[in-house]
Parts: sequence; structure tokens; C-alpha cells
Amino acid sequence: MVDPNNTELFEELVTKIGDLMPLPLTIRKIIQLTRDPQTELKDLVAVLGKDQAMVSKILKMANSSYYGFSRQITTIQHGVVCLGYNTIKNIALTASTQTLFKGAVISYALGDGSLFKHSYGVAMAARIIARKVSHPNPEEVYVMGLLHDVGKIIVDQYAKQKFIDVIREFRKGGITFNEAEEKTLGFNHGEIGAKVTERWNLNPELVQTIDFHHRPNEAPPENVSVHIVHIADVVVEMLGIGLGYDGLNYELHPESMERLKLTEADIERLMMDVMDEYKTEDILEG
Repeated sequence: MVDPNNTELFEELVTKIGDLMPLPLTIRKIIQLTRDPQTELKDLVAVLGKDQAMVSKILKMANSSYYGFSRQITTIQHGVVCLGYNTIKNIALTASTQTLFKGAVISYALGDGSLFKHSYGVAMAARIIARKVSHPNPEEVYVMGLLHDVGKIIVDQYAKQKFIDVIREFRKGGITFNEAEEKTLGFNHGEIGAKVTERWNLNPELVQTIDFHHRPNEAPPENVSVHIVHIADVVVEMLGIGLGYDGLNYELHPESMERLKLTEADIERLMMDVMDEYKTEDILEG
């Protein structure tokens, strides 16, 4: 958690978030429209139609094997009707996240596109788990998984020099990577990521889940999503998808397994399901 005696860097980054990582205007409008049950199809289509690159990616994903439609979806209107507002919002967020996460994240030893590959894998794993445990909104949990590591971009861009000390601290042993971040920076990447998504006006449960995704045992007890994203994150790390310097250096909290009533056999099955569904390059390349 944020060290009350070492808040200078955290506060500096928080004040700059709007400039450092603004949410694209199209995405802000899509989120606003899809939250409103009175939104008409033509209004959402009009916003989407202004971003042809996003339209192309939405159609590509809508026609992927994951959604399994028998007829090809050729227009954004057809896509919205077939998929629904919530799924369209999540596909648009996925496409936008690919752009935001496309570069290398040097501090965490993540090459070009690796952060997106990892985040997309966690999003899929989180949705699979959410469905298994009968979460009321698996698509919202998908978005939580997609954005869980957004704080790494801020840390990498604006605390790169200080991050060297994080690595040195971790190499001493005896602490997790998350604890090394907190000891050196005064905060961890989940906490700064929560501030990013809070500034983006995303829902409070999502913000909270990003904040606590490496320490779900400290999250409010009513938040089940944080346990889902935590396990999804660890599973994708175990699969080696988008693995950086910090990969496999976080604890799997047994409380999350207990809360979701998952077994080791469930985790093994989840790993196979994620590999079956993981088609990032097929869906989002270009």
C-alpha cells in the first residue's frame, strides 16, 4: 500500500495522469453511451463510425472464431445488434488497449506488445473463471483483467531510473516484487493503475480490483472480482504469456482459491482453456 512517509512520487504522478495517459475520446464516448439504457443504436454507431481503425478491429474480432456467428458481420450496425452494447464496449476497449500497450515496458523487461499479450490473456482467463463461478457480469471482469497492469506504463515512463532500485531490492530476497515496489517507490503498480482508471471514470469495483489485484486478501470482502483477476493473472504468468522481469514473482493467495472454491484441477483446466482461446495475433494483428 502507499507509504504515508514516501508519497512524493505517487502524488506527482497522480497529478499528471490526465496528461500522461488520457483515455481516447472515442472510448470515453462509447463508455458513456453503453452505460445509458436509453442510448439508441444510431447514436453508438455514429460514434464508432468516426474511428475507422477501431471499426476495422471490431469487425475483425466480431468475425473471429470466439464469437462463432454463422454469417459474416460486415457492418458496424450488424455487429452492435449481434453482440450487444456491453460486448461492443469491451471489444473497443481491447482495440484501444492494444494501441496504449503496444510499446516495450523496459522497467519490467516487457518487449513490444508483451504487456498487451499478457493483459489480453488475463482478460480471457478472468472471463472464463467468472463464468465458472457464476459471476453476474463476466464481461466487466474481462475489462478488469484487460486493464489490471495499466499502472506499469506510468511507472516505466516516469520512474524508470528509480525502478533500478526496485530490482536491486527484490534481488536481496525475502520479499515479493510488489513489496519491493512499495519499499522503493512508496507504492505499487496496482495502486497507480487504480488512479489511472479512476481518472478515466471507470466503475469503482474495477478501480478497486486493479488496486488490489496482487493483494486480494486486503480488498473489501464484497469484491469477488479481485480474486478472479488475481488468479487469472497468476495463471497467465504460469503459461508464460507476456512474461516480464516480475513474472512468477508474486504470491498466489490461497484465500482467492478458497473464496472461489477452485481446486488445482480447476486451475489446470483453466490453463488449457486459455491456451485454446488465446488467439491475439489472429484477432488483433494489423
